[in-house]
Amino acid sequence: MAQGTRQPGPSLQERSRQLEPLILESAKRYGIDPRILSSVCFTESRYRLDAISPKGARGLMQFMPDTARRYGLQDPHDPKAAIDAAAHYLRDLLARFNGRFDLALAAYNAGEGTVESFLTGRPLLLSSGKVINPNRLVTGGLPPYPETRAYVNTGLRLLTARSVNSLNSASASSTHKSKLSLKTRDFSLDALTTDYAPRMPLNKKALFIEVP
Repeated sequence: MAQGTRQPGPSLQERSRQLEPLILESAKRYGIDPRILSSVCFTESRYRLDAISPKGARGLMQFMPDTARRYGLQDPHDPKAAIDAAAHYLRDLLARFNGRFDLALAAYNAGEGTVESFLTGRPLLLSSGKVINPNRLVTGGLPPYPETRAYVNTGLRLLTARSVNSLNSASASSTHKSKLSLKTRDFSLDALTTDYAPRMPLNKKALFIEVP
């Protein structure tokens, strides 16, 4: 996840609204819930186009170079291309981990191989020579890394808050006999307020774990 100080410019809600059409379009193209894509975008960069992590992940969706190449993403700072690549990646992660959003999030943060290692208890040998999960722990797939656990918890809380908000909004609309759709509602919604999104602790260590 990218870190940094607050910069002048559009507010969080304004950035969210600007990106809403791209998120909806890419989510539809790859058959995933747009709330998932928006939650990842928020957690990764707070919707900042110029976000760069200490480990070199770039753009709205914080793509590392290897993953960007795998998904044909030439410019991680291009919002349309980055969101589309992330939707493709998340679809693949959800398929790989049987639709489990928590494991897809963990893999987005720490790598698919790391999640597989903690699902199966089989150590993962990296090209650098480092061994992931040398003690053969089986954790259900969630790596026992505080930063990854916090990342997953943030994403789950965002998605849960949005789901509850959407249900409440739909109920209110039904009562007033008005229509509500993804195309018309404020996607920054529930959002992306600090009430729903606990801040990740800032520290000098990168929150990305480099996995080939």
